[in-house]
Amino acid sequence: MKEVYITHETLGSDGEKLLCENTEKVSKVYIGPLEADDDMMRQTLADFICTKSLFPVYLTFEPLTGMENDLEMLFKINKMDYSLRYEGLKNKRFPVFKLTIEECSSLIFVLKETFWVATCNIFYALSFSDNIVYKPVNGKSWLGREKTWIWPHFNMSGTSTIVEIWYDGDGFNLYTTEPRFSTLEKLASLFPSEITVVKNEE
Repeated sequence: MKEVYITHETLGSDGEKLLCENTEKVSKVYIGPLEADDDMMRQTLADFICTKSLFPVYLTFEPLTGMENDLEMLFKINKMDYSLRYEGLKNKRFPVFKLTIEECSSLIFVLKETFWVATCNIFYALSFSDNIVYKPVNGKSWLGREKTWIWPHFNMSGTSTIVEIWYDGDGFNLYTTEPRFSTLEKLASLFPSEITVVKNEE
């Protein structure tokens, strides 16, 4: 029997660079299989979204530059609803795909074909509303110089939930302002009955 672990986390607890408004209203939960590999992680994510049919879901990810044409062809052949744009500053621009996914079979297909992006520790996130945009962020480079980056921005001013894949694809962080995800019990109820959900209440 598969086991899934869920626990509340503190915003910023793992060095994340979260860009959103109203962080005081945002809850963060980590969710992941106890025995993690790519297949198990994809299945856990699909179980979480598909069991209660939490659609539509919007996937935003940044593939490696040069992969855009192959991915566009894949999405067109399979009649996926997608957009491709380029973010960044001046000549340092990078591709960003956004897909609108309406059903479980499409989600399973897209996860199978694109989850490698998440395992490479490149931005890969799903949202239950179309609320991810890119904005400039100022900071310091490794050499201490002022620098501007373009980072994904989560609009959490209303009822919003973002699922961002954690390092190496091992589990995911859920950021939410929604009552339906407000407790570990509610989150556990989203999984199929044959899955054991281990809750850390601390």
